[in-house]
Amino acid sequence: MKVVFQYQGLLTDSYKRAVRDSLPREIEVVFIDRRDDDLFLREMEDADILVGYKLTPELMERARRLRHIQIPWTGFDNLGVEYLRPGITVSNSHANSLAIAEHAVSLLLAAAKLLVMRDMGMRKGDWTSRYEEVNSVWLTGKKLLVVGYGAIGRKVARILRDGFGMEVTAVRRHGGDADGVASEIHDPSSLLEDVRVADFIVVAVPLTKETRGLINSGHFARMKRTAVLVNIARGPVVDERSLYEALRDREIHSAGIDVWYNYPRGDQRTVFQNYPFEELDNIVMTPHSAFKVMERERVFIGDIVENINRIYRGEDPINQVNLELGY
Repeated sequence: MKVVFQYQGLLTDSYKRAVRDSLPREIEVVFIDRRDDDLFLREMEDADILVGYKLTPELMERARRLRHIQIPWTGFDNLGVEYLRPGITVSNSHANSLAIAEHAVSLLLAAAKLLVMRDMGMRKGDWTSRYEEVNSVWLTGKKLLVVGYGAIGRKVARILRDGFGMEVTAVRRHGGDADGVASEIHDPSSLLEDVRVADFIVVAVPLTKETRGLINSGHFARMKRTAVLVNIARGPVVDERSLYEALRDREIHSAGIDVWYNYPRGDQRTVFQNYPFEELDNIVMTPHSAFKVMERERVFIGDIVENINRIYRGEDPINQVNLELGY
């Protein structure tokens, strides 16, 4: 059996060693270490499993033995499912959910306490924010709304409930019963009312046709002026213009954002968004980097090697995605 890892530019030597050490020696593992479409397509001609994130018609034409695609993270909105050949299973991975949940909580804390704005002032020797009525917000005992109550959302909810005594309401596709962490679990039809009473809103839904623009100007208009929004889902789940204007006009207190609308292409390293978020002092911004934690390799390969081993043994893979629903 042959497994090919698509080029990501993020795979460390320790990651590769961890993968190889976790698989039987009979399994051939190939890591594509550079941007080389010809090399990738040649290696895929006799591959059984692709650990990757982007399909093309040419790939599907060349990879005639392919039977499983393992997405190395949760989201697969850019996979290109329209090119998928029947009979190929697709799974994603939730192994990085704790790292992303911790990052979401970090963004929430930094935004709520205006840490970036105060830090930047101190770097200039400016103590103004100590003396002006530019205030952070309380966390303890406040109302948390988690929009998207999957592996990441549940971890965020548990951390903030246990750590700060927050009262948790969750929104997921079909609603549900209280589960010991969230006291209420609603379906999306209640979102306009839910955002009105929430102090903190964490967005963790997959990007689908239904969730694109899920949070927009109508929601921001109903939020408390003290509300803090965190997005660790996908950028377009929150309407970009609405987010920018809500922050610029102080309709909400602040935001922490790790997912964006414009991304680097190729070897780009400088990319701005469609609105000047960088000019705002009430936003904490990170470059889709929640997964960048030390000692992550053994944790992050968990779902990947589990499915490779399952397929090698003739078993069904875990975390198969519903291609119609988009998650």
